[in-house]
Formats: sequence, C-alpha cells, structure tokens
Amino acid sequence: MAQLDAMVKEMREAAGLSQRALAAKAATSQPAVARYERGAATPSWETLERLASACGRKLDLEAVPLADPEHLALSRTLLDLDPLERLRALRRLTRLRALAQDQL
Repeated sequence: MAQLDAMVKEMREAAGLSQRALAAKAATSQPAVARYERGAATPSWETLERLASACGRKLDLEAVPLADPEHLALSRTLLDLDPLERLRALRRLTRLRALAQDQL
C-alpha cells in the first residue's frame, strides 16, 4: 500500500518522534517501523492504530463510493454537446429513467 508508508512516516515526523521513539511508544520495534515507512511491510490494523495513537492521532476509516464508469462516459458525452443538445439529451435521459423506475 503505497500511501500507507508515507502516512506512517508523516505521522511520526509530525509528532517529532524518531523511529526508535515511535517503536517504543507503540510497543513494536524500530526495524518494523522502518519497514512500514519503506513499504517493505504492512502493519496490521491494530499496529497501525497503536502507531497513530503514539503520534497523537486517531485513525478514521471511510468507505467512499467509486464513480460509476457509465456515469463518467455519459458526462463526457454530454459535455461534448452544445447547451441546447445537452438540455434535450438530459430531458430524454430523465424520461428514460422515470420509465425504468415504473417498470420496477
């Protein structure tokens, strides 16, 4: 996980801790912290929570919906239209969606 290694290092540096000090506060080893920061190892969720806590941080997990590829393609198509064509296309799409909902 490429961003995880940067996050561990960023938290440690922001807290003003050396790898050894972070390891001691998080009940792990300095070589383990070095491996996490290099991306050579991935800490477990529990270890990551301990590392964050030792740096005065709290982890927050968020599930973010991904963009629907069909919506992206439709957006690109609509943006290629002139304003009047775009309005007509959106009206047709709205009617089609309403018809589809009625069928459910």
